[in-house]
Amino acid sequence: MLAHKVIKNSSTKEWVVFVHGLGGNHNIFYKQIDLFSNRFNVLLLDLPGHGDSGPTVGDHTLDQSGDGVSDLMDFLKIKSAHFVGVSLGTIVIQEFSLKYPEKVEKMILAGAVNEWKSWGLFLGKAALSFPLKHVIPYMLEYKLFANILMPKRNHKKSRDIFIREAQKLGKTDYLSWVNVGVQSAETYKKLDKSIPFKKLYISGDEDHMFLPSIQRYVEQEEHSELVVLESCGHVCNIERFEEFNRHSLSFLGEFVEKVS
Repeated sequence: MLAHKVIKNSSTKEWVVFVHGLGGNHNIFYKQIDLFSNRFNVLLLDLPGHGDSGPTVGDHTLDQSGDGVSDLMDFLKIKSAHFVGVSLGTIVIQEFSLKYPEKVEKMILAGAVNEWKSWGLFLGKAALSFPLKHVIPYMLEYKLFANILMPKRNHKKSRDIFIREAQKLGKTDYLSWVNVGVQSAETYKKLDKSIPFKKLYISGDEDHMFLPSIQRYVEQEEHSELVVLESCGHVCNIERFEEFNRHSLSFLGEFVEKVS
């Protein structure tokens, strides 16, 4: 079973499930935990190979990860929930919604990953190629990609957090998840653009790798909206957490003037 943390709130029956990105773990939501747990029951989890879920054997698939989330919800007797995903986590919960739509209330997709820029896709596939995957330390590749994805000074805190947490990942799990990541656009091809639940995409205007494809996609998808945060990179829940929290809580029906 996936490693997880539960924060109960006796004043409500609603749940929010948080799903992190590649190399991270549930701690990347440190700017959301207190605020959301004051209003909802909260489930934070570590994807396979990440955080306290520890190293795994074999390749990861989105289907298996979705099953893991579903099994965890069943174990905790959570019938349905709102989902908040960041980066790779947005692909996990999108795929999850295809198989378990009855367990999804609303979705918030931060730094959503769809089509990669061509050069980014090249780098991702290069990391999986022989002999690079056997020669280059995975943390060297990870640091390089983190700096390419989040290059600016205002991205430093997010970049440093993900680099620090990724050291727990291990090379095998890293390569397996990179393989999942470079196929992210395949998930969007399977999505029903008229899905019955609402989605809020939140991206930074400096998310140069993924924002263009997300903008094109949201224009076609019913029941979805996109908020673009100014002077913000890929990991918008950390970089512009006050705006991220305000938009997210408003979307979930928690109307507040100011949140932090």
